[in-house]
Amino acid sequence: MEDYPKVKVIYKKSVFVELVRLNHNFLYSTRNRDNRNFQCYMFQLTEELERDLAMLSDRKHIEMK
Repeated sequence: MEDYPKVKVIYKKSVFVELVRLNHNFLYSTRNRDNRNFQCYMFQLTEELERDLAMLSDRKHIEMK
């Protein structure tokens, strides 16, 4: 069985744009299941992504286990 990378779903386009600018691994996008007018953006989940998300949202970063 193949091991797939863990995925982090981003719902806000402005956060998506910032993460792409910060050079994170964007995997793909898809329509939001609840509201088809919106997109969901999938990134490979890494420690650096978590850290940058915390920085973008002005929250304290807690290390992943």
